[in-house]
Amino acid sequence: MIDPSQGFAYLRTLFHWRIMPDGAYIEIRPNVEEVNEQEVFRAFLAAGILNANAATICSMLRQKTAGWQRVGKPFEFRDETVSPVLQARNENLVGSIRIDPVMAREQGREVTVEEIRQLLSNAGIVQGVDEDVLQMLLRPNCATGWFDVAVGEAPVDGTDAVLECQVQIDHSLPVPDESGTMDFRDRGNLPEVQAGTAIYLKIPGRPAVDGKGLDGKTLPARQGRDIALPQIENGRVRENDPNVVEASCDGYLYMGRDGRIQVGREFRVKGDLDLTVGNIRYHGPVEIGGNVPSGFQIHAGGDITIMGTAEGSDIHSIGGNITVHGGVFGGKLQAASDIKVSFAHEATLLSGGIVEGGKYLQHCKVRCTELHVARGGMFVGGQVLASREIECDILGTEAGTPTMVQLSDPEEEDARTDLEKVNVEIKKLGPLRDQLEQKVMALKSRIAGGGVLLGRAREDAEESLRQYAVVTEKMRDYERRKTHDQEILSAERDRVGSITVRRSIHPGVEVHIFGRRFEIDSIRAPVRLHVKDREVESHRI
Repeated sequence: MIDPSQGFAYLRTLFHWRIMPDGAYIEIRPNVEEVNEQEVFRAFLAAGILNANAATICSMLRQKTAGWQRVGKPFEFRDETVSPVLQARNENLVGSIRIDPVMAREQGREVTVEEIRQLLSNAGIVQGVDEDVLQMLLRPNCATGWFDVAVGEAPVDGTDAVLECQVQIDHSLPVPDESGTMDFRDRGNLPEVQAGTAIYLKIPGRPAVDGKGLDGKTLPARQGRDIALPQIENGRVRENDPNVVEASCDGYLYMGRDGRIQVGREFRVKGDLDLTVGNIRYHGPVEIGGNVPSGFQIHAGGDITIMGTAEGSDIHSIGGNITVHGGVFGGKLQAASDIKVSFAHEATLLSGGIVEGGKYLQHCKVRCTELHVARGGMFVGGQVLASREIECDILGTEAGTPTMVQLSDPEEEDARTDLEKVNVEIKKLGPLRDQLEQKVMALKSRIAGGGVLLGRAREDAEESLRQYAVVTEKMRDYERRKTHDQEILSAERDRVGSITVRRSIHPGVEVHIFGRRFEIDSIRAPVRLHVKDREVESHRI
């Protein structure tokens, strides 16, 4: 017989025991002999159990009560080292149980799920318990050691939203030409965009996800920082994507004072055009607040407005008007529509519409639909070709400055000019072609007669054939152009227009109306020459 001083060894000969949340339970072993209450009490003390009710247990042992019976409150132990069968810990959102099945058997103890849950609850572990692991711990063959039985949900911090610019402005230097020189006025095309082009894209941050601790309490996650979409000039939020700022119109890109890229509709230069801006190539309208110096170029798709003067510059509006509030000194202005200047000197003005010449146009080449010089204004020197109307106060000077005034259809005038050039070239190339043709015919005759060309003679023959082929092709091209020009000049077309001179016409002025030249002596200002179907009528005004 085992002595009560052996503690658990003695007790397990009497019963099995388990600890439940509501108390301690025992199950009487079969064939238990009569026991002494003092011995049972002494065995509990030896086992380190402080609150066991020895009297109740001995009564159950004498009665041999079957099944699990509650014998009082859950057992309390003198210290944890006395009962190392179950231990719990809660670290870093992981709840673990250490179980020692061997020790449990030695103590006559049965471990239950309820006991494990209570132990976990006492350790603050009530959330995320894995039921399968709990059942595994109760198996007879379970190993001794620590087992993770519960895992909490760690919070996932949100990330900050990020703003990305989808376009860029190139500030690179101009590229040297073939000779190695670099024109610092040439900065290339403006960085243009179309309506709907994405300018800024906001990439939303990852949303924060709160976690849950093993005690069931929420673990708040840090929210990411949101960022507002920038408000830019001529920008809008994309209709089907609230995270995109796009251009609301066709325009160009520039850096605003806030460091954000903006979209400009009309390209404006506050003062003079200089090297800080360079040449301008832009599909929209352009405004220069000052002057355009010599050598600069402005090529725009819309209207061009210059508040100062333009000097020796190339200004071209592909689809709009050109307005120069100051004067124009040299250079070339070309517009699809109208051109308006205060005055111009030694400049070329090419307009698809009306040219308003202001005070005077001096030694200029003008081509337009209509030319209007302001009251008191004059056209002096140079040449004007208009298809519908010419109007001014004075033509030429008393000194007889050569001045050409033409009222003509532009297509017809181009055909007439081209025809003169073609006839000159045909006259020059004709004799050369005839000479080469004689050589080629002689070579063909010699070869047909069985002759053989060797050495230098062969090289000369090949060169003659090459020259003949080049000249022949040029002559064919000239003949095609000649025929085309003649068709234009012979075509029936409406010829309607007028020339109005309000004050005087001076010697040196040539007046041509649809190919017909008028002598100055026969024209007396103020006069309006009206043309319809080649018939010219002169009216005093």
